[in-house]
Amino acid sequence: MIPRACLLMLVLLIAATIAPAQDDAGRQPLQPGAQAPDFTATTLEGVPLRLEQWQGKVVVLNFFITWYRDAADHLDMMEELQDTYSQAGMRLLSISLDDGSQGRDQVTELVREEQVAHPVVLDPDLAIAQLYGVRALPAIFVIGRDSKVAYYNEGYSEGDELRLSRAIAAALGVECAAPEPEETPATTEAAPEEPEQICHCFRQKEQ
Repeated sequence: MIPRACLLMLVLLIAATIAPAQDDAGRQPLQPGAQAPDFTATTLEGVPLRLEQWQGKVVVLNFFITWYRDAADHLDMMEELQDTYSQAGMRLLSISLDDGSQGRDQVTELVREEQVAHPVVLDPDLAIAQLYGVRALPAIFVIGRDSKVAYYNEGYSEGDELRLSRAIAAALGVECAAPEPEETPATTEAAPEEPEQICHCFRQKEQ
């Protein structure tokens, strides 16, 4: 017979596992045209940062997590976009949803290894993610100069770099810097599409 204390602990663990999944299922991301909520966060270097301080700029919010298998490549892609469009008025903020001290260490290590120059903040309790209705990772919001969402994308599929570059350029009012893909000769049999890479989990994986 299972002791009452152990049974209660089991019930609590099950409830804690199911509840976040139910919340995520009902969460909807902010769509283009929606007002971007203001928030305050602290960078890994301890610098306070508020979204409102970039008012009049085009801001790109990049929600990610370190154990997403392509996290390093994804951050590199975002860094390249920052380098390309910063002079035109783009600002990039990456927001990690890793939690706990271990999560902070992993984010710091990844940022150091990839030589990430743009600001990175932690959102371990998902406060910012919930403001924007983030339900899957990576999640990217482009916020226009009018402080409204201009573009949203979640997950990753082939061609996302070009679509994101176009969205940023459109919000800035400049020409897209990304090269257009070369046209390939039509074939009778279409190549199978690569599966979308997407992470529906926000919390740190158990070791």
